[in-house]
Amino acid sequence: MATTKERILITLTPSTAQALRARSLREKTPRATIAAQCVELSLLSVPVVKLSLAGETRALRALRAYKREKQSGTLKKLVSGLASLA
Repeated sequence: MATTKERILITLTPSTAQALRARSLREKTPRATIAAQCVELSLLSVPVVKLSLAGETRALRALRAYKREKQSGTLKKLVSGLASLA
């Protein structure tokens, strides 16, 4: 009997493929079932947020600033400084 579910092709790193294979053997569950469950769980945990144009602009600006600081190494200093306050 043909499945009614949509099929997709994914590429896994060797370590992820090994972990999926091990879990599949341990649980006696097909790898595709485990992968589908992981996708469903990850989609459920992503909040859906609608931003205004101004909010989206601010979010993009903040994301660019985060990337710049991460690349320059200043993000590590900031995070370690915040950790020392805790």
